[in-house]
Amino acid sequence: MEDILEVLKTGMEIELNGITLYKSASERTDDPKAKEVFNFLSQEEVKHYGYLKKAYDAASSGEKINIEISLPETSFNRIFSDDFLKNLKGKNFEFSAISTGMILEKNSVLFYSEQAKKATDPNVKHLFEELAKWEEGHLNMLTKEYNDIKERFWEDNRFSPF
Repeated sequence: MEDILEVLKTGMEIELNGITLYKSASERTDDPKAKEVFNFLSQEEVKHYGYLKKAYDAASSGEKINIEISLPETSFNRIFSDDFLKNLKGKNFEFSAISTGMILEKNSVLFYSEQAKKATDPNVKHLFEELAKWEEGHLNMLTKEYNDIKERFWEDNRFSPF
C-alpha cells in the first residue's frame, strides 16, 4: 500500500472537494428541500474528513489506526421539492451540482475501494470499506435523482434534440 499518510491526505482532499461543492449548492439553491439535502451531504463529508484526520493524526504519531465509523441513519428519497420540480427551466446550477456530485462520489467510491483492497492493516481496510459504502449511498441518491429528472430538465431547458 502507498504511504498511508499520503493516502489519508488524498482522502481528506477528496472530502474537502465534496464539502465545498455541497456547501456551495446549499447556499445557492432556492429550493428549501435541496438546501436541506445539500447541507446534509456537506455535513456528511465533514464527518468523513474528520475520520480521515483522526486516522492521519494517529498514523503520523506512530499510533495504530483504529477508527470507529457509524454509517448515517438519515437518508432522502428526493433532493428537490415538488414545487421545484414543476419547472426546471433555468435550474442549471442545481442540475450541475448533482452531476458534479455524482462524479465526486464515484471517484470517492473507487478511491476508497481501491485503498481497502491494498490495505494490509485490518483497521485501515475497515475504515476504507466503510467510507466506500457511505460514499456509494451518496452516489446512489444523486444518481436516482439525476435519472428521475434528466429528461424533464432537458425538455424544460430545450436541450433535447427531439
